[in-house]
Amino acid sequence: MMSSIRKVYPQANIVAIDYDPGATKVNQENRIKLMLSIARENLKK
Repeated sequence: MMSSIRKVYPQANIVAIDYDPGATKVNQENRIKLMLSIARENLKK
């Protein structure tokens, strides 16, 4: 699904976040922080 969205919206800031029991909270938070960081950088451009 993500690749289909990126074809239509190449500038889309999309990240996959695992919410299953095996995923660690730290990993989830780091992925969200990275997505927000990239979004902030893109706003500056």
